[in-house]
Amino acid sequence: MATKPFYVPRKEIDLFDSMNEELIDEIIGQVIDIYKVSIDETNVNIYGEAEDGVKRFEKGYRVNCLIQFNEPVADLDEFGTDINSSMETYFLKTSLSGSGFYPEEGDIIDWNEFYWEIDSVTEPQLVVGHPEFSFQVKSTAHRTRLSGLPFEERRQ
Repeated sequence: MATKPFYVPRKEIDLFDSMNEELIDEIIGQVIDIYKVSIDETNVNIYGEAEDGVKRFEKGYRVNCLIQFNEPVADLDEFGTDINSSMETYFLKTSLSGSGFYPEEGDIIDWNEFYWEIDSVTEPQLVVGHPEFSFQVKSTAHRTRLSGLPFEERRQ
């Protein structure tokens, strides 16, 4: 049986959300563009994979978030050097709820002149450990190649 926390009123949670929103949107100001996979325009086979090997994407969303960029790692194999890197993005759940947008696995992030494919999306942090007070959406992504994406021109 889930109950509300006794010592944390909703007003305190709302204050916490508004302070975080102002910090992310007005002070830090990190912005990414996210492109969602278009289910209607992507032709898939019986396994759910794109038939022609290329996914189609909808128009991008511009979203404020916090970004943790992990240092690139150089992998050397018989085909040459390959640079791999990953990033984590942290969204404020209340700012996502009004937009009708939610990040999902397979979405593409355009940030810092590279494209990143989202691998996982979680809601890991709870205020006072209560599931009703989830305020963060975290996604992890890896750098992807432009050759596999149908983008001819980047957003300016």
